[in-house]
Amino acid sequence: MKSRSLRQQYIALLAFILMLAARPVFAQSPPSAGQPFQARLDAAAQALGSHPRYKNTSLKFRQQIVEFVIGNILFAMLHELGHVAIAEMELPVVGKEEDAADSFAAMRLIRLGSAFSHRVLVEAAKGWFLSVLRDKAEGDQVDFYDTHGLEQQRAYQIVCFMVGADPVKFKDLADETKLPEDRQKSCARDYSKASSSWELLLKPHLRSADQPKTKIDYAYGEGKGDRLENIARVARSIQLLETLARRWAETFAWPEPFTLEAQSCGFPNAAWVQATRKLTVCYELFADFSDLYRTYGAAAPTSRRKRKSK
Repeated sequence: MKSRSLRQQYIALLAFILMLAARPVFAQSPPSAGQPFQARLDAAAQALGSHPRYKNTSLKFRQQIVEFVIGNILFAMLHELGHVAIAEMELPVVGKEEDAADSFAAMRLIRLGSAFSHRVLVEAAKGWFLSVLRDKAEGDQVDFYDTHGLEQQRAYQIVCFMVGADPVKFKDLADETKLPEDRQKSCARDYSKASSSWELLLKPHLRSADQPKTKIDYAYGEGKGDRLENIARVARSIQLLETLARRWAETFAWPEPFTLEAQSCGFPNAAWVQATRKLTVCYELFADFSDLYRTYGAAAPTSRRKRKSK
């Protein structure tokens, strides 16, 4: 009975992931503060059409994969910024710091309140759900001792925070991810506690209009190999690091400067290293999210000419 139940859960998980993957990603919206970044994402998706890896894919698919990858990268970097805040602002943490960092990222994105920030959260949740499918397909064992929560738990926590923030607006998301009704109701309490706790902790560190900005440097390293160099070009073209550095310097009064960097690491990762005062995102992580989406998110729709050929 237990194995049958797990199989049913797996089938249900696959079903709603496919529904999420089919939804319009970062749907068009009226011009807003987030629109210039969205425009850069669209331009990057358009440019990918000239790359051999994507030459037979549709513009819609390229937009979906760019936005899935960048959405997950943005959440990962906000997660790491949570670690920066905890370390630099000497914030107390009760429980696992990794859970706190996820909570920090979710609260910052929900607080922005834009269609763009909400879609980033949806992409991040989708990323964790797809990662579960990949682990199962590849036979990877769950590390119950890991400092991070289980991937499905991390995905559902994002969904729960969103539902807790606005149960009407995100009702469809809750239903698609099979979040039970009773859990949906308790999500309001989870969101309220997390939101008020972070507001209390961060309030003394919010930058006032008359305070000078702490310098946050940024640097794009070389992408080693054709694929990573292409990823590095995309990251530069959408101005990923400078956009985040500017926003984070405007928002918080950091005690000391630090640096954002993107570089080739030899493995997929994003990390804050206090000793070097660098928050690093690896180009391999972009590639990993790209492979995850291509394999488990949605089959790449080919161009119209390709579809006609049998």
